[in-house]
Amino acid sequence: MVYANALSPKPTPPINGSIETNVSVQQDTETYDENLDSIIIELEYLHEEDQDKEVDGFIVETYREYEIYKDKEGNILKQVPTSNFNYLKYKE
Repeated sequence: MVYANALSPKPTPPINGSIETNVSVQQDTETYDENLDSIIIELEYLHEEDQDKEVDGFIVETYREYEIYKDKEGNILKQVPTSNFNYLKYKE
């Protein structure tokens, strides 16, 4: 129930006289579960070239971990950066 006023226990009438049911929520949940089954999540380190540096005569390359979401065909749906980094240091 939604209360119009915290001091009054009288519920607010439904908007436009409609009553909300959970039927659509159940259908959305089923669709959501089906979509989750078709999504592949991979963790991958990608080179962040704009973060590369030279330190004391060494080149330091920066790689950031990403969560990569793909569909069953391998198309990338979304890439989400994580807070994990790896660094590769080598002499020029």
